[in-house]
Amino acid sequence: MRIAEGAHHCGLPCRWCGGGGTWSPERPSVRRSGEIVFVRAEEECRMCLGTGECMHTHPGDSPETPI
Repeated sequence: MRIAEGAHHCGLPCRWCGGGGTWSPERPSVRRSGEIVFVRAEEECRMCLGTGECMHTHPGDSPETPI
């Protein structure tokens, strides 16, 4: 996993999982009849690595901000 230079946990909740550390994306599934349906899949948030905290750079962050 590559983390952007200057990214840090800033105390805000992750905007992708809402701070829960997991999210429920939809994935396609094909039924026997050939119909394609979308099923919710619960998985660890890939954007915050499951921490639930915002982890990206913000405009105006100084380069000295700790990671």
